[in-house]
Amino acid sequence: MANIGKLNAAIYRNLQSIINSKLKDLPILSGQHDFFYVISNREGITQKELSEHLYIGKSTTAKAVKHLIEQGYVRKEKDTKDRRFERLYLTDKGKEIAPKVRATFTEVVEITTKNLTEGDIEHTVTLLKRILDNVSSDYTV
Repeated sequence: MANIGKLNAAIYRNLQSIINSKLKDLPILSGQHDFFYVISNREGITQKELSEHLYIGKSTTAKAVKHLIEQGYVRKEKDTKDRRFERLYLTDKGKEIAPKVRATFTEVVEITTKNLTEGDIEHTVTLLKRILDNVSSDYTV
C-alpha cells in the first residue's frame, strides 16, 4: 500500500523547491510565499481568515505576516466597521512583486496538473479534502 504521508511530503518538498528557485531573488522566506500569494489575491483578509484558508496555525501565520510587514510587502489596517480586526493589504512594494509570485504559483499548478484530466483533478482534490478532514477533525492545528 502506498504511503500517502511519504508521497505528500515528497510532493510538498518538490513544489517548495520549484517556488524557491523561481522566487529566489525576492527576500521572502521559503514558507512565506503562500501567505503573500493569498494576501495578494484576497486583499483585506484578516490573519484569522488567512490561517483558516491555508490550514495553518495562528502563531505561524502571525510570524509570516510579521516578516512580510518588516520586509515592506504587506501592511495592516484597522477594519473600518469593526476596529477589533486588522485587515492585510499589499504595499506598493508588494504590488510590484505580486505578478511574479502569481505567475509562479500558476506555473506550479500547471506543473502539478500536467497530463491530468479535469476528472483526475476533481477526484484528487476530493480525496485530498477528505484526507485533510480526517486529519483536521482528529487533531486540531
